[in-house]
Amino acid sequence: MKKLIMTKEGRFDIDTIRPKIESIVDAFDSYLNEYPVKTTKTMHGIMGPIPMILDGARVRKEDAKTLIGKAVRAHEMNVKTRGYISPNALQALETAIDELLALCKEIPVTAISKVTERIRYNVYYARRKKSIEYLERTRNQFAEFLLKRYTNDAELAKAWNEDRLTFATVRFPSLTNKEFTKANNIKKHDIAEFRELPSVEQVIDEEDENE
Repeated sequence: MKKLIMTKEGRFDIDTIRPKIESIVDAFDSYLNEYPVKTTKTMHGIMGPIPMILDGARVRKEDAKTLIGKAVRAHEMNVKTRGYISPNALQALETAIDELLALCKEIPVTAISKVTERIRYNVYYARRKKSIEYLERTRNQFAEFLLKRYTNDAELAKAWNEDRLTFATVRFPSLTNKEFTKANNIKKHDIAEFRELPSVEQVIDEEDENE
């Protein structure tokens, strides 16, 4: 009687494909630079069609053209895009999907979920980091704007009727959060005037939810 010979596959090391993962993450991130955020409260709101793309690649049921078509349609359905996707955004999306599917064919089937999850959270981290940096950059610009209007912390606090307020603790100049709705007219006027400055980056209202 012949003995049954068992063979054992070598253990997959995800770090061996790190450069390919980083390339895919960079391409998705480049695409999302032109995708208007719907809401900062959910991953899908921040990442647009990226989670859908990763799920399609993970189950190996979607080809590149199908995934790109679905992603473009999801992009167009975001009312803030007005149905438009730029050539640069489309190219970044195509690059990311092509590289993603090629990588899924290269690695063991058992590793696909792990790899797509790493891509998912790396993209998410990249977007959140940019959002946080944007919020702080804008907050600092607002504080500088107020410094030209009020001579010291006490004058600012009196104008806004907030006893403990200082230039260092001024928060992001939101037009939609609860703090704005409860503000006095002087504070509302200062925020609104700042937001109208040509030098101020155009804010996405949903970013105010971080406050």
